[in-house]
Amino acid sequence: MKGPGQFSTHKAAVTLTVLLGLSLLGIAFSSPGSVGGPVRLLGSVFGAVQRGVSGVGSFVGSSVHSVRELGQLREDYEDLLDRLREYEAIERDIRDLEREIEALREALGFSREIAYENIPARVIARDPGNFFATMTLNRGARDGVEADMPVIAVQDGRQGLIGRVKSVTNRTSTVKPVFDSSSYVAARLRESRYEGLIQGGGIGSTTLTMRYVPDSARAEVTYGDMIVTSGMSAVYPPEIQVGTVDAIHSRPYETSLEIDVAPLIDFSRLEYVFVLAPEELSPADEEAGR
Repeated sequence: MKGPGQFSTHKAAVTLTVLLGLSLLGIAFSSPGSVGGPVRLLGSVFGAVQRGVSGVGSFVGSSVHSVRELGQLREDYEDLLDRLREYEAIERDIRDLEREIEALREALGFSREIAYENIPARVIARDPGNFFATMTLNRGARDGVEADMPVIAVQDGRQGLIGRVKSVTNRTSTVKPVFDSSSYVAARLRESRYEGLIQGGGIGSTTLTMRYVPDSARAEVTYGDMIVTSGMSAVYPPEIQVGTVDAIHSRPYETSLEIDVAPLIDFSRLEYVFVLAPEELSPADEEAGR
């Protein structure tokens, strides 16, 4: 708690300070040029305040302008990003178009090399329940496609059997692939000429089995041997490649071999096929071929 002595000391100091200030003001106004001094002092004070206010205003204005420029830059950046995405999409479309043109050019070239009259077609649909069950082509009766016509494809420079036409509409056709369990192809080993019958593995299968190959062929069959159609069928013409020997099964109590066949064509990458329309042999050709 402050005592009376301390209060008296502070009171005297405050009084002395006030008197000193009044004395200085009196001297300032009583001396020559006393009016100009305070005016200059006040002018200096107001000038400093004005410069400060002006600086603050300039800073605020500059900040607002910078914010506007930043907003404009952001809009320009978003616009450039949109244009970049458009150009990237256009570039992808161009690459896809170039690939399709190249595929069509390749298909056209192979179409000319195939020994049989053929109708190039594109796979436009597959069975959604089973990727290898059936496929739909964009060619139909109006293009000359008929039921039971054989279908082949060219992939990685090799021709391979796909199956046969199952049904036809005016504009499309459906193909039953060789993987179907009800599909049978008369075939032979190209080198040894032993014959057999190829059957599909059924729904979901990507394997083929060649049955009824004579057991005597065991010594002449090797892995990787090419298997082709034999022509012993009204559907498939001869010498169409089907696949290669993948495995050989021989049982002591059976008189024939079973051969696992690896197809030449990867059906999961299939885009273009060729529907074959084998030309009928004339009587003279038949006589010459005997």
